[in-house]
This record gives sequence, structure tokens and C-alpha cells, in this order.
Amino acid sequence: MKKIFILLFAAFPCCALAQNTYRSYLKDNVTYREHALDITRMKVEVSFDPVKGQVKGKVTHSFTVLQQNVDSVFFDAPGIRIRSAKLNGRTLPFTTNDAGVWIKPAQTLHWDETGAVVFEYEARPRKGIYFIGWNAPENKENNPFAVRKQIWTQGQGIDNRHWIPMYDDMNDKFITETIVTFDKNYEVLSNGLLQSKTDNGDTYTWHYAMSKPHAGYLLMLGIGKYGIKKTKSGSGVPMNLYYYPEYADRAEPTYRYSERMVDFLEKETGMAYPWESYSQIMVQDFMYGAMENTTATIFGDFFNVDQRAYRDRNYVGVNCHELTHQWFGDCITARDGRDTWLQESYATYFPKMFTRSLLGEDEYDWQCRSEQNTALDASKKDRNPIRYAQAGTARVYQKGSAVISMLSYVLGAEQWKRALNSYLTKHAYGNVETNDLQQAIQDKLGKDMSWFFDQWLYRGGEPEYTVAYSDVLKNGQAVTEISVQQTQQRNEVVGLFKMPVILEVHYTDGSRDRVKEWIAEASELVRVPNRGHKQIAFVLFDPGSKILKSTIFKKSYKELCRQVLGAPELLDRYDALLALKSYPAEKKSGVLLQ
Repeated sequence: MKKIFILLFAAFPCCALAQNTYRSYLKDNVTYREHALDITRMKVEVSFDPVKGQVKGKVTHSFTVLQQNVDSVFFDAPGIRIRSAKLNGRTLPFTTNDAGVWIKPAQTLHWDETGAVVFEYEARPRKGIYFIGWNAPENKENNPFAVRKQIWTQGQGIDNRHWIPMYDDMNDKFITETIVTFDKNYEVLSNGLLQSKTDNGDTYTWHYAMSKPHAGYLLMLGIGKYGIKKTKSGSGVPMNLYYYPEYADRAEPTYRYSERMVDFLEKETGMAYPWESYSQIMVQDFMYGAMENTTATIFGDFFNVDQRAYRDRNYVGVNCHELTHQWFGDCITARDGRDTWLQESYATYFPKMFTRSLLGEDEYDWQCRSEQNTALDASKKDRNPIRYAQAGTARVYQKGSAVISMLSYVLGAEQWKRALNSYLTKHAYGNVETNDLQQAIQDKLGKDMSWFFDQWLYRGGEPEYTVAYSDVLKNGQAVTEISVQQTQQRNEVVGLFKMPVILEVHYTDGSRDRVKEWIAEASELVRVPNRGHKQIAFVLFDPGSKILKSTIFKKSYKELCRQVLGAPELLDRYDALLALKSYPAEKKSGVLLQ
């Protein structure tokens, strides 16, 4: 059983943690990883023997000392053979273990000192970097199922340490340079801009460099035989789209809308694309859908489609997801795994918004409902909070996206975008935690949203409403009384929910009355005046399903028929249609035909 601990303050309960500013209602095993040095630049120089799966490298870590006195430093390097170590040009004694390498400076380092540690090393890693196809049988010409010879990396979460001795944690960010020497018949992609490409005879040396810091897990390499489509976004961001030369006709459907996505995200966030360029490269046998390495996304070539296959499965949603990470995850990075939602939820939310701009409101609403269903299904297993290391995929992705939509709903779209821009620009190229977003809303808009963050992020579960209505006369005036009860099981982690809810009464003459009321108590009664004493066709609680919830609202057959035909929004018509399932076909055939 999880240990639960609570301190009560004023009107809202919250939890105080001794070590940092996080709040949580569940004890989390994640702790902040301390580090003695702030790595400011990491320069990686590598070559490969791909048949052997071997890396030969040299890495230079420029640093500033963080702690008052530092007499030893550890670098992650599991399975790497360190050939030599130097500090500021002088040979340095080192010791290794299964996890990495310890260095011990001849003299104690003190805070604010700067320097550089250099390792020369060799590795045959089983993680982090992958050598695909180099030991496969020789391919026949024009074989569509040919095994390609490629090298590619996957650093998230902590796998780059298997091919680079480094401080491998998301709480330190540094500028990277990557210098790769390889067969000149191949293309090499890494982070940042290509600074130079030197001809060595049979090989080239590619030199890539970043100008802004990013987390070490986002460093990447992609090597293979490619054509490159060079293009630009409407705002002028240079884009390099890598494709297989024999399938040049697939480049357009595979990368469709890529330029438009950059412009969309710049407009929605109010922040220009935060890097110098953006590249994408497809690879064979990729273990995930895609990975948002800074300036250079890797994705599985199963998304490489022609015009016809595009209609069955395409890269558009995943493409927008990974591009969103260039802002949320790469430019601003969660301090640790407890705040993963600050990356993944946004990268789920913005593709949904992009779909809205492409395909309209109904498709957007349909995606919102899918997210809500996924979140509600997860609560059948447990009711963990989003801001929790064991939150689970459904909460970090789908529920988090639904919560962002609700935050926009509560604040209003323009206020939400204003606060979001302030949060992004203030913390650009740094680390963030949930409290930074909450504080940005308070600082930029003057609004205290602690209640929202408490119930939707630090606490778990979702509201369950039971709704009913009656048509009554009050002092000679017709009124629709709508009772709302919160029936979710409550404990130390799941409480009552406070949300502004729209309630609509639709009449048989096609008109309607609506009110917006705060529902915060276990039992509420909302009155909607019916000034013309009109006949009620149906009543909607939260039309368009803006709030993540489950609802029991029993309606008659006539009400359901009127709702499925007359409700303005797709989801309300759909919900009425589902409720009609219990009726025999002959009774509902007429309304279904309509």
C-alpha cells in the first residue's frame, strides 16, 4: 500500500515536501540527483566500426563548479572502456565500476571555477546507439524489403551514457558539438547546424554544433543513405527532411504539413521556433514511433507512406507531437520524471489543436473524447495523480492533454495563451517544474489557480456526476431545477472537484437557455429560468464535454431522440445515440434514419 501524507492549510489542503517545492499526496520515490559540476558544453568526437558495433570516441566536458569543495566527480559510463582522462590538459587518475567512471583532481575544485574534462574511450554498447543491418546478408537491387545499413541513437531516458561518458540526467543542460568521421557514401545527421564537412579521402568528417543548451538525452546521430528535401517554414525556419532516395515520391505524403506545423506552433505559443533549424530522419527498426531529439527528430520508417497509404496510416499526428517537443521538452525540460507531463501532455495537446485547424471542430471534439475515455479507463486501475512519477502513460499523455484543454476552458483561450507564452519565455533553455506554470499564470494574469492545479495535477481521479432535473413553478415563474451530485469515492488523494459548468435547457421550439455555474459541493441545485414556460426538449450538462468526467443523467426516450437530432455539438448527439442502444431497433429506426 502507498504511504499517504497530508498537511492542511487554510482553505485548500496541500502537501509539503522537505527537499523541494513539489506538492504531492502520494509519497514519490524520485529524488533530485545532485551534481558537483554544471556541464556547460559537451563536445563528442566519434568514429565507428559498424560491423563490430564499436564506438571509438573522445568527449570533452567543459564545466563550472557548483559546490563549495569538489574532490571527486562521477560520470555515467556503463560498459565503456576509458582509455585516458585529462583535466585541463593534465593526465588525471580515474577508477571505473559497472556504472561509470570516477575522476579525482589533484587539487580540490571550488565553486565557480571552470575547466574541462576529456575522456578517450571505446565501447560496444547494447543501448543508446544501434548498428542496423551491418551483418545482414547482401541486399539485392530493388528489393523493397531490403535491410538497410544504418546507425541511429535513442538517448531517452538515460541511454546516451552507454556510448558517451557523461553526466546523463535531465536536470543539467549544456551546449553540444558532435564531430563524426564516417564512410563518405553515407549521410550523417546530428543536433544543430552543420558547421563543416571535411573530405578525408574515403571518409568525411561532419561537424555539427548547437548554440543553445539542451539536456544530454536529446543528443542524437542518424547515419544512412538518404536524399534530403530542403524547405522552410512560412516564418523562415530551415528544414531538412531525410528520405530514402528510391522512394522520393513518398517524401511529400510522409512529411505533409511539416512547414505548416512550425507556423502553427509559433502562433499558438507566441514564441518563435527556439532553434536554428529542424531536421527529420526516418530509420529502420526504430523501437518507438519517434523521438524528439533537439533540432533533429528520428522516426520509424513505417511512417514512410505513399499517397494511397497516407489515408490508412500517416505521420501527421506523430510529426506534430515531436515538433511540439522542440518547445516543450527540448527548450524547457522537466527537472525530473515527476513532471514529465510538462513535456508529453503538451506534445499531445498541440497535435489535437493542429487537427482542429485542419479538419474542424468535430474531429477535435472526437479526439478530446478519446483522451477522456483513456483517462477514465486508467482510473479503473488506480487513481494516481498526473504530477507523480508512477502516473502512467494514460495520465502523462491523454489526461494531461485533457487538463490543458480544461485550463484553457477555465481561463479563456486568449488568457491561457498569454500565460503560456510567459511561462515559455521566462524558462527558455532551462528546467521547469509544475509550480513554474502555476506561478506564470499568477504573475501574468493575476489569477490564483492553486485550486485547479491541486485537484487536477497534484490529486488524482476524476469527478463523477449524477444529474437530474425537474420543471417547477417558483412564485408563478417556470424554472428548470437541475440537481448535481458528485458521487466519486473520496479519500486523501481524490477530493471534490470545483469547476465552472455550463448547463443548457433546450426547448421544443428550437430555443434554449443556458447558465454557467460553479459546481464545487457534493450536492448542488442550479435553477435556470424558463421565462416563456416553454416545453423542454432536453437538458445538457456540460455541452460539448469540456470537462473530464463521468456522468449519470437518465433521460426519456423522447428526450434522447430530440437530443440526437437537435443538440448543436457532435458529442452531445453521440452520447444520446449511445443511450438509445438499449431500445429495440423497431422503436428507434425512424430517428436513426433521420
